[in-house]
Amino acid sequence: MAGKKKHTSIGSLNQLEEIVQKAGIRFKTREELSAPPADSRMNPASDPPKTQVEATDEEIFSEAMNDVRRATWKHTPHSSSEPVRKPDTDPEAEERKMMQDAMNEDIPIPILEHPEYIEGWIGVAGKRFLPNLRNGLYSIQGQIDLHGMNREEAQIAVEEYIVRMSRFRSCCIKIIHGRGINSPADRATLKETLQRFLSTRRMSHYVVAYASAPPRDGGVGCVYVLLSRQPH
Repeated sequence: MAGKKKHTSIGSLNQLEEIVQKAGIRFKTREELSAPPADSRMNPASDPPKTQVEATDEEIFSEAMNDVRRATWKHTPHSSSEPVRKPDTDPEAEERKMMQDAMNEDIPIPILEHPEYIEGWIGVAGKRFLPNLRNGLYSIQGQIDLHGMNREEAQIAVEEYIVRMSRFRSCCIKIIHGRGINSPADRATLKETLQRFLSTRRMSHYVVAYASAPPRDGGVGCVYVLLSRQPH
């Protein structure tokens, strides 16, 4: 094969390179192939996200209490004392004190709370009229004074006076019986007798209600008596 031309490998590569250049084909160099892509270098968002570690409750509390300092108690607490027991009250002593205050008239007390206060009524009508009677809202049509009389004399005088007054019209009278301060037994015997007498069945035909007078009109030394009119 002396007539044929022998082709070497270098000649073949040169011919291939020439053909590629004519075709406009360009191959990347070794440096370009080893470099990272341009998009990954220019876009920071493509970087893998960093993992954020959340703080625990203990760490948050420790950080919030970082500047807090413990306060010290500078005052010595008072020692607890035993409760003081109030002395037992003596009802009789309280009653004597109220009576003494009323006698001295230094400390005025409500008439209903006075130990010498009395009142009573007959039937439903009498109870209905009692509040106005004890407050002195009825005009007084007459009065009788029992001072200087014994119990029998006082009872006769009161009965005659009530019967006489009830013949005219329904009215309110005042009976002055005193408080028995100067009596030998130091008791208001006339008042006690009068209260029992006004509550008898015989007097229920005339008496509607009775009550001790207000302080401005004699107080517990007098009694108002509301009478009903009796036919002739």
